Formats: sequence, structure tokens, C-alpha cells
Amino acid sequence: MAARPRIRRRANWPDNMHEPRPGYFVWRDPRDGKTHVLGRIPLAQAIHEAHEANVIVENSKLTRSLADRLVQPRETVADLIKKMPDGGRKKSTLDAYKYRDRVIEKELGAIPCMDLTTKHIATMLEKIIDEGKSNWAVQVRTRLKMICRRGKALGWMKENPAEDTERAKLTVRRRRMTLEDFNATFEKAPEVAPWLQNAMLLAIVSGQDLSTIAKWERSFNADGYAVLERGKTGARIAIPLELRLNVLGVSLADVVARCRATGVVSKYLIHHTRSNNAAPKGSKVKTKTISDKFREARKLAGITDEAAPTFHELRSLSKRLYFEQGGVDTKALLGHKSDQTAALYADSRGLEPVKVRINVA
Repeated sequence: MAARPRIRRRANWPDNMHEPRPGYFVWRDPRDGKTHVLGRIPLAQAIHEAHEANVIVENSKLTRSLADRLVQPRETVADLIKKMPDGGRKKSTLDAYKYRDRVIEKELGAIPCMDLTTKHIATMLEKIIDEGKSNWAVQVRTRLKMICRRGKALGWMKENPAEDTERAKLTVRRRRMTLEDFNATFEKAPEVAPWLQNAMLLAIVSGQDLSTIAKWERSFNADGYAVLERGKTGARIAIPLELRLNVLGVSLADVVARCRATGVVSKYLIHHTRSNNAAPKGSKVKTKTISDKFREARKLAGITDEAAPTFHELRSLSKRLYFEQGGVDTKALLGHKSDQTAALYADSRGLEPVKVRINVA
């Protein structure tokens, strides 16, 4: 087969030099097909280094820069990612790490660990930030710091180049849910799914997260308590069924009884009440389905702004309502192990004024 004709602007490029992305150059070793990263450097410099590398291949001479990489194979970022430990972590955490690792490997995987610089990492993070994904940039940077820390421990790196990069400024895009938001969405819920009102009530009265609501079984309720285990933290919580949210005039026992009264046999409190193509009657409602249906009901209620709250915000609303009510240990209820996390959920994000509390004699 005839070779593919060169693009005109690349007609005078040295052999084995490629530009997979605009301004980003690599050199492919014809001896073993291995790709070596030149990076985002001026075209003239890339041509110069590629010429040097070609000289090594042809004449077996040792030269500087890219040539040094050809003398002896060295561990790359991709090799280092494979060395990352995964013991003792939750599956959801490992899945999140693996997704970040794939993104990092795609961008930086071919770079030898000893050659990885702060500029490499900063360029990658800036690209993510430019796409409007500041929160994602923070997560990727955190993972890169872990990877480079492992590299130092293995002796593959002398420094941690990720430590010197700037942390992207986090922007909170989602606003907190108000009681008015809840009531409006709750009213529209039956138009979307027959089980949605039960899911909303169970979440706001119990203060539990979406995954706990979805997997809440009837058997979890016994001897006057609902005994739950949060999948994210592993925290076990025993909630009295007599817990009552006064602003709604309903107790946890009332909500559990309502969930049981659908006339459908199911081991789950939140279950499909009729069969469909995706799920049989009585089966558990998936977390994504709950989130999607809540979003539909919220839109029907006219709450369509870009920062509109998600189902997850029921948890924060629950904490704030119980705080106003008093007499409930909300830190224990939400399963928070630190005061910092508890304070985060109590933060109304500017939605409500700071109230001055006084004791009247």
C-alpha cells in the first residue's frame, strides 16, 4: 500500500515526528513503535529534537534532551498509575479514582516519571478549567498529587510536581432547596411517578442520602428504630421511628407506614408500583431514576433555573429544618463524623439571613 501523502505544512518535518493535537508533538521510535512525548513546545524545537532522535537511531550516537530518553527505558506515568494501591477503599471511591486515572493517563501517560514537570500538570489542569470544569480540575489535581506521592515512595520521582500547581477555585453552582421548593415539587410528584412523594418524604424526614433511600428495606425497621448503614461512610445509624418533622406534621413512622401501604409486595420501601419495560412491579427504584423523576417534577413546578436544587439537597433542607425545630442531634442523624461536614450541610449558601438568637427574660 502506498504511503499516505504528507500534509503540505508537514512536508519538511523529520521522519517519525507527529502532531496528534495542534501544537502538541510526539516522536515515534521506528525500532519498537514506542511513542515519546515532546509536549507543547515550539515547532522549531520539536523538529530539532526529532532530528537528534533520528540520528541516534541511524548512527547509535548518544545526544542530549530526547536522546537521553532513548538510552534506557524508564517508568512512565502510565506505569505509575498501575502501581497505585486500591486496598481498603469503597467500590464507589475506586470507580471514581479509575475514571480520573484514565483521563490522566490519556493526557500524561507516555511521559517518563522523572520527566514529569509542574508545567505538564498545569497545562492539563488549565485545559480542564478553560472548559468550565473547575470542580473536575480540583479532583484531577488531588488524584495527581496522590499518584506523584506514590512515585516518590517508589523512587521513580524526586519531587511531587502536582504539589506546586494552583488549586482551582471551586464554584458552588447548585443552590440550596427551600421548603417552598419542596412543597411545590411534592405537589407535582404524582404526575411523574407514583412512588416519588414517598421517596421525598422518606428523605426529608430521615435526613438520609439518595443511595440509602433507594436501598431502604422494610426489614431495616424494628423495635421502634430504623437501623441503617450509609454506603459512602459505612456509618451505622439507629433512627427512632418517632422522629417527627413538625413543619410537615409527619413522623418517620408515618412515612414508613405510607410506603408500606401501596398494596404492592416488596422488600423495599421505595418500589415500583406497576411493571414497566425496565423494572417489574415491587422492584427497587434505582438512584438515577429517583434523581431523574425528581428533576421532572421540579420542572413541572416551575423551578427551572440553572442552579435549581437536586434530590440530594433534601438532605441539607432536612438538617436545617430540624435545627430550627430543635431537640434533634442532626450531626448523628445525617451520619456525619466531623463538625466540618456537619457545618457544610447546615450552610444555607446565602439563602437565609443570619438570625440573632436572644433569650428574653
